[in-house]
Amino acid sequence: MKKAVIVEDDAISQKFISRALEGILELHFAEKGREGEALIDDIQPDIILLDVELPDGSGYDICHELRQRSEHLFTPIVFISGKTHLEERIKGYSAGGDDYITKPFECSELVAKVKAVLRQHSHKQSLMSQYKEAQTTAIESMTGASELGLIVQFFEKTYAINNYDQLAHAIFELLASLELKASLIFEAAKETYFFCSDGELKPMEREIMERLRHEDRFYDFGHRTQINYPVVSCLVKNMPINDRSRYGRMKDVIPPILACANQKVLQLEMELLLQDHTMKFTESFKNIRNTLDELAGQMREGQQDGSSLLNDLLLSLEEAMPTLGLDDDQEKYLMESIEYRVNEAMSKVQNYEAIQVTFDSLIRLLQHLVDEQEQLVDRLVSKEGLEIENGPGEKDSGSDVELF
Repeated sequence: MKKAVIVEDDAISQKFISRALEGILELHFAEKGREGEALIDDIQPDIILLDVELPDGSGYDICHELRQRSEHLFTPIVFISGKTHLEERIKGYSAGGDDYITKPFECSELVAKVKAVLRQHSHKQSLMSQYKEAQTTAIESMTGASELGLIVQFFEKTYAINNYDQLAHAIFELLASLELKASLIFEAAKETYFFCSDGELKPMEREIMERLRHEDRFYDFGHRTQINYPVVSCLVKNMPINDRSRYGRMKDVIPPILACANQKVLQLEMELLLQDHTMKFTESFKNIRNTLDELAGQMREGQQDGSSLLNDLLLSLEEAMPTLGLDDDQEKYLMESIEYRVNEAMSKVQNYEAIQVTFDSLIRLLQHLVDEQEQLVDRLVSKEGLEIENGPGEKDSGSDVELF
């Protein structure tokens, strides 16, 4: 039942009010102004009925004083007075009253006015509650939109990141814009990397993070939360557990960031493997090219030596032929046979020239592939055309927060 304080010094009026409102309100009476104020502060009533003329002061003054206090700023106040002049009603309105009833009055009139004032007050409270709720929703929506913008900017920034240090720095910048401090684990194939927004990761903190790597996606302890993904874990050290709305938003904002980071770690790992493989591939191609160059050189030297030997042999036979004592037919037959074999040998030597051309073509092809591989490595390492900008909401990290 709603409570009412009636400040009225007239005993007959008190009885009349009591008879009219009994069963509708819990009634508390005071006969003087100061007594009534103390009772109002003690009871914290839902409605106040205030006589205009009191032994120790004016009801208007009491109403004005009550309206200066936040706890009574909107408490319904109905003036009771024997004065009917318009000026009196204006005074009551100016003092902050909600309604005005003149003596003598009917019980039904008093009940109707009290119920109307309480109904209006209830409606006003409902509207204020809706307004506050709408205001809170609007603020949360704007905040959520801002946080979503940070996530989108982080996604865009990851395209320009080409090592684990840059990735960790980008995550810490984003979390700093959300006033969060954290530590990170990147679990690559060959090595596990640790990072801390406060500087160096403490041994105990590192051990606990490694143990929590195999727990659920979210692991909460105190104001800390570790969030785990297949190759990435993030320990947030100062979750806003006293602000449940913001706490819930942080649990919505951080996972997509870490999911993106998880994919980026896998991508960086593949890029590093590709770089390593490409450099080994390039080195192997260089070795093959050098070997082919050496073989081509040896073939070229063999071709030249073979041609010289055949020419020298033919000249030697021509010079020695007259001294052999052969008749003309024998000499002609022998020379024709030798020339035929020499020409056949020279033809074989010329085939080596075709092989040399093929070797040269193969070497050029290998050189082209080597050049393309080197360009690919350069582009992979430098990511030409992409620049890393400052992270969103960059700010000073402030004083350290000790984890342990």
